[in-house]
Amino acid sequence: MGKHSFAHGVVRFDQSWSLDEVERAVSERELSALAFEDAAMFADHAKVVEMCLDMRVRDLNVLWSARMDTVPTDGLLKAMRLAGCQRLDMRLDPDEAAEGLFWARRYGFDVCIRNLDGTSYAAERIAYTVEEREAIAGRLPGLHAAQFDLAVAYFRAGRLGDVMLPLGKAMTLRFPMNDLCLNLLACLSAAKHYPDQAAGLLDQAGYGCPHPVIFRNRELLRTWLAGGGDLKGVRLRLEPEHSAFS
Repeated sequence: MGKHSFAHGVVRFDQSWSLDEVERAVSERELSALAFEDAAMFADHAKVVEMCLDMRVRDLNVLWSARMDTVPTDGLLKAMRLAGCQRLDMRLDPDEAAEGLFWARRYGFDVCIRNLDGTSYAAERIAYTVEEREAIAGRLPGLHAAQFDLAVAYFRAGRLGDVMLPLGKAMTLRFPMNDLCLNLLACLSAAKHYPDQAAGLLDQAGYGCPHPVIFRNRELLRTWLAGGGDLKGVRLRLEPEHSAFS
């Protein structure tokens, strides 16, 4: 059985945690997502970079999120992104927030950024254009998540003919949430008016412990087919971005 994409692990900082324990949990529980919950873990940037390199050496192919309260640098965020970090929850003062957001955008992170007291800035979450996603995928060509994000961006922009190339790359590079890849394929099939193919893909995606969007799309498709369908086709829901952390 493949990895359970909606089964997540939480890593908390107790001053003595070990990546050995994380690796063991990922293997035993077939995790595809982790949440590093304590900002103290990311205060020492040199140690974080070392951890990220170790994760890559161990081939810990998981997506993960991190909480931070120190302003990140280019080198730090690049190392984190390459090691699978997908989302940043940052609490920074206004001057630091501008710098942190600049580097986060460069590497395509999903970002929730707040003031030190937890209050939201005017733009708490950021969005990316297709051009930005293309640039990020070019900057990190061997990163499966960057390719997957680009495929999603193409689909959202209605560029259906461009979706398969980056999605195929993401799957070849072992994007750890295969059910979300299959969901995107199902959305693409539905948009091209192949509902039976979409249904088969959603059935395949439903094995194990998939993201809830799979079940919602299966119900949408069943309801549409039960109603006899219509010429407009069925529009399935595409909710894959960083959904492990939502």
